[in-house]
Amino acid sequence: MLSDFLSDYYEVVCVERGTEALKLLSERSFDLVLSDICMPGIDGVELLRTIRQRYPAIKTALMTANDIDQFMQLARQDGIANIIPKTVPFNFPEVAAIVKGLITGEIFGLPRYLLSDGTVFADFQITSSAEGLLVRDIITDLMVERFKSAGNMKLVLDEIITNAVYHAPSTGSGGDKYRTFAPIVLSPEEHVQVECGFDHEKCGVAIIDRKGRLTKETVLAKIDRQVSGEGLSDSSGRGIHMSRLFADRMIINIDRGKKTEVILMNYTSRAYRGHKPLYINEL
Repeated sequence: MLSDFLSDYYEVVCVERGTEALKLLSERSFDLVLSDICMPGIDGVELLRTIRQRYPAIKTALMTANDIDQFMQLARQDGIANIIPKTVPFNFPEVAAIVKGLITGEIFGLPRYLLSDGTVFADFQITSSAEGLLVRDIITDLMVERFKSAGNMKLVLDEIITNAVYHAPSTGSGGDKYRTFAPIVLSPEEHVQVECGFDHEKCGVAIIDRKGRLTKETVLAKIDRQVSGEGLSDSSGRGIHMSRLFADRMIINIDRGKKTEVILMNYTSRAYRGHKPLYINEL
């Protein structure tokens, strides 16, 4: 079914197991390998590990019906940053957006993750800590007005906007420039952009900073420490972990040293039942 769906946009070749995939890769070139985790013979993690060693230019992603958190340590060790859940029903539009981003490198912008009827209905520039709180409240109120509920979005926005305002700007030595929760005014190059949008099945918020301090490795380490319990006493990684926990979808897009975008999405109904994905894209 997935092959039929993707074949409308790409040339797709299917094989039944990892050994067949490696044989095929030795014979011809591909842009992306999308693999199940649980397979006979070598599993998906081992397959992607081998592909990264032999063919580093090929983009990769995993899929599973299992709890993705149980693979987080392996994802961290092997730099696997996209694990797609098998939801019920299967979320074909989400897979299409992730696959297109991996192949084209066009990863930024909330509209890329909305359906064809989607629209961005609000855009804000945060220039100070006080404005960050104001924008959080405005967005929450807009969601309540439009969707009758904001769910956990206020809590999630609080974490991600705080990270963008206080932790994206840095000193010359690379440390945090501002003390968390202190009243501050951001310089123009530190302003944080926030977009809100929706389509007929979900609402979304994108938070963008122009510093790009996050890396894929850092995000994987922070999530793994929180999931494993190793970092439960840490404040580092708390915002990312809580956002992933309370939002239906979290997508982190990174252009290192230039821009970081965190996209948070909530479905307006229980349309897709399944585990939380892992989506981290770095150019």
